Amino acid sequence: MAVEVDIFNPQTSVIAHGLEGKTIMLYGTNNVGKTFQAVRASKPYVLACESGLGAQNGVKYNNITSWRDFKKAVGQFTGKATVDKAKAMYDTIIIDEVYASSLFCQKFVCDTYGNGCISLGSNENSKVNLYQIYERVYWEQINLLVSAGYTVIFIAHAEEKDGFIRPKGDKRCINPIIDNCDVVAFIAPNGVDEKGQVIKSSAYFAQTDKFFARSRYDYMVTSIPEFTIDALEKALADGISAQEKAEGVQSVAFEQLKEQNTAEKLSFDDLMVEVQELGQKLFETDHFDVVTEIVENTLGPGKKVTECTKKQVESVAIIRDDLLEACKNLGIPVDKE
Repeated sequence: MAVEVDIFNPQTSVIAHGLEGKTIMLYGTNNVGKTFQAVRASKPYVLACESGLGAQNGVKYNNITSWRDFKKAVGQFTGKATVDKAKAMYDTIIIDEVYASSLFCQKFVCDTYGNGCISLGSNENSKVNLYQIYERVYWEQINLLVSAGYTVIFIAHAEEKDGFIRPKGDKRCINPIIDNCDVVAFIAPNGVDEKGQVIKSSAYFAQTDKFFARSRYDYMVTSIPEFTIDALEKALADGISAQEKAEGVQSVAFEQLKEQNTAEKLSFDDLMVEVQELGQKLFETDHFDVVTEIVENTLGPGKKVTECTKKQVESVAIIRDDLLEACKNLGIPVDKE
């Protein structure tokens, strides 16, 4: 059920147990088990932006070789016509690898708006900030994924700068992803044992003076000596259980959390009907100036609601809300509460 903003009837935040619906970044050097473990999550699909599945068998994936490919896949995972089918097939979406995916977006932005180099920031016809366009275009697609209810795992390389290790990528792609991750795990190798066998990598969830890592969960362990996806899920579940005991909070199934956080679905056609009805009520009570002021405050001087397109659905929703509030303030009866 969609939830509208109402400060007098607020939602109460809750925590979902387990990996379901969470956003995670696994980063480290090559051959530490990032992809190997990620594809062992529930019902995975890999957006393979670079070659990393050569040693994996039976993994569902598509090679992503352009921004068009990436955007098409995101559209199938989140689009109204295909999302139910996609969710029946997949629980986990893996982006492998983050920096590679961002380069596809950069190329698209440069080819579309610039001169082939994102740092130029302009083209022959108009001054445009390519960095801002790139940041917006990239985040729009990432946000669609992380908001759709899947477990999303970002695979990233590590890079060291000034003695500090962090996920590789420019700030316009990496920072928004990190900010929205529930867990950012630094995966570190442990070499080989006395028999020459590779020792499982370790995972770290708390930042040190040597590397970046983080977790939203204060009671989660700060590291896993032998990193596996099952060990990560257990660490999350144990951390949430510990928080329940310590703070008296109660975790819920992901489906319940998803229902609580579902955004209001805006129908352009329904909103236009509501705006017309509310405007008519104000006209009939000689408040034409109120309607004009509300419309122009949102759309600009001289603009009319009838000129709006479906891309302006949020603008029409704001006008509807303001007209409704005006009716209430003026004591004009309305059906919608």
